[in-house]
Amino acid sequence: MKQTAVVTSRVINTPDTVTIGFRVDGRGLEHRAGQYITVYFDDTDIREGKAYSLSSVPGAAESTITVKKIGLFSGKLHDLKIGDHLIISQPYGSFNAFVDEPIVAIAAGTGISPIWSVIQDETRRATGRPIRLLYSNRTPGDIVFREELKSLTDENDSFKLEHFITRSPSVSGVNHRRIDAKRDASAYKDTHCFYVCGSADFVRSIWRQLVDDGVSIDRITTETFFGAL
Repeated sequence: MKQTAVVTSRVINTPDTVTIGFRVDGRGLEHRAGQYITVYFDDTDIREGKAYSLSSVPGAAESTITVKKIGLFSGKLHDLKIGDHLIISQPYGSFNAFVDEPIVAIAAGTGISPIWSVIQDETRRATGRPIRLLYSNRTPGDIVFREELKSLTDENDSFKLEHFITRSPSVSGVNHRRIDAKRDASAYKDTHCFYVCGSADFVRSIWRQLVDDGVSIDRITTETFFGAL
C-alpha cells in the first residue's frame, strides 16, 4: 500500500550520499530493523519504484533512508527539501534474522544502511550481543556514518569495527585492501551469523568466500544494492 511521507530532515553524509528523514502522519514508520521501503516517482520511467533500506532505528520519531547519488532516480531523492512530499510503500523484508548468535556484519558503501539499523536496534535494546562490522569503502571520505560508528565503538564494548579502504593513500588505523572473508572472518564461522550488504558483485563475492570457508548458508543473510539509475 502506498502512503505519503513528509521530508523532515536532510543530512549530507558524504559528497554523494545523503540521509533523508521523513514522517507519515507525523510519526516514524513502524518497522523492524533491517527492513526496506519502495519509493515512487510518477515522473520517471520506473513505475514500480525503487527499494531503499531503512537506516533508522525502529521506534524513532522519524524514519530515514540513506541514498547514494548515482543516477536520475537517486538524484531526485537528493533534490528533496524539508517539507516535500514523498510517496512510499509500507516497510517490508527480512534482512534481520533476529537470532541470538553474535553477528559479523560485512558491508560496502551505502550497504551499511540496513546494518546500521540493526546495530542501533541492538544497542537501544541493550541486548549485549557482540557485533563485529567489517566495512569497505573506496576512500575515508566515502565512509557513511563515520562519526556515529566511531562514537559507538568508543562507548560500546560489544561493538567492534574494522575499516577497509580500497582506493586511497595510506591512512592509519584502516586496512588498505578489499575484505577477504576467509582471512577476516574465518575465526567466527562456527559461532556467528553473517549479515552481508552491498553491490551485487560485492555480496556475491563475500557470500562465496564464506561458503567456501565452511559457513553454513543458513547462517548468511544478504541484501543487494543495485546501481541502476
